[in-house]
Amino acid sequence: MHECRICAISMASGLSMLAAATPASAQAGAGAPAEETAPARTCAKDCHKDILDRKVMHGPAQSDCEACHVQGDPNEHKFYLPTKKEELCQRCHALPHQAVMHSPAKEGLCLRCHDPHGSSFPAMLVADPKKELCTQCHRQQFGAAKFVHGPVAVGACIVCHQPHSSAQPALLVRDARELCRTCHPEIDSSENGARHLHGALEQGCTACHSPHASDYRYQLHSQAPALCATCHKDKMDQFMSGPKVVHGALVEEGGCTVCHSPHASRLPSLQRQAQPAECLACHDRELKTPEGRTLTNMASLLALNPDHHGPIREGVCTACHNPHSADRFRLLVEDYPPQFYAPFSIDTFKLCFRCHIPDLVLKPNGRGLTRFRDGDKNLHWVHVNNEKGRTCRACHEVHASRRPAHIREAVPFGEAGWMLEINFLQTQRGGSCSPACHKTRSYDRADGEVPAAGSARTGAVP
Repeated sequence: MHECRICAISMASGLSMLAAATPASAQAGAGAPAEETAPARTCAKDCHKDILDRKVMHGPAQSDCEACHVQGDPNEHKFYLPTKKEELCQRCHALPHQAVMHSPAKEGLCLRCHDPHGSSFPAMLVADPKKELCTQCHRQQFGAAKFVHGPVAVGACIVCHQPHSSAQPALLVRDARELCRTCHPEIDSSENGARHLHGALEQGCTACHSPHASDYRYQLHSQAPALCATCHKDKMDQFMSGPKVVHGALVEEGGCTVCHSPHASRLPSLQRQAQPAECLACHDRELKTPEGRTLTNMASLLALNPDHHGPIREGVCTACHNPHSADRFRLLVEDYPPQFYAPFSIDTFKLCFRCHIPDLVLKPNGRGLTRFRDGDKNLHWVHVNNEKGRTCRACHEVHASRRPAHIREAVPFGEAGWMLEINFLQTQRGGSCSPACHKTRSYDRADGEVPAAGSARTGAVP
């Protein structure tokens, strides 16, 4: 119910005013000179002038108040709505009623968002849609979060949400995944050639990302590895609970995404790039283990030593190292003795014999097996079956070397780690070495067999 002074004029007075406002030509007959009439009087122009001081006006408020207000008893100067308030706007504004309705629209509470007369904002909104409108009801303090989604930061809620109704949950303007891809096309695997998709994409982007704001970069719900564990809990428990050695990247904040793409990849297991580049993204500097040991700058070692071990040449660091965790030092996938001397056992050298045939060390006769022989005597067999068997690391660098067959320049010896120089020299039919543990000794295959061309690249043993 509404009151308006200018409409307090009685019906009779109204009729007399209408007669007075009728042109003289109409009263005197055709052809009589027309007289100027007073401008039409409306509620807004005469009393409610503040209604007209709006940047955006509702049409009826400018010229037809009776479209929404009906006069009751003129003597009481009271006005009524022609229908229920919740149904009034629908007489002119037929909105689509889709599966999901915005509560104010569903309940007919249009005035929660719109001023019925006019406003300074588009669509006669009651507040600035970029700052205050949506947060009048949706009072989450997105601004307090460290990372705010762009549309939220600028108040562009309708970039993602319909204001009245939608066929999608949360009033989204389209399917959630498709909606995200309108701004983030790089997620579309068909464009970047990715063959492997993260299963979480099937659940939608909001499985990992908050669409509004978060305290974590990229609006993540939490940071890896905690976030990854929400789906990969069994795997994470397997990696971190039982094994003795856990890869540092697995426990560091954001560690999983250092190696794995969170969306899609051309490589298996969603690897970001092929090995060894993948591993060298972190192992391009000296690193400290939890026990305080220093890990070599592997990128530098490989750059300075051109004769690379086969798995590195083939880009398979994981042939020897488990990328997540293991029971063995350096995350090795099989046993490999860390010391200089060790009694020989096939089981002790399981790691090496994943690729190399055991006969290299099991047979005294080395013809057809190795070029590291004196005549037919297999010098590998001699070294490992000696009174104090030497381990593979006593002579070979496991990653890369400047010498053929990955022969080391020197090896650490004793608890003090004294560097024992090997002084290996290759000859046409054999070679020699002069380590501090014995005098210079030479070997000669004595059959004219020479090292194969490019032996350093084939992994052949001298």
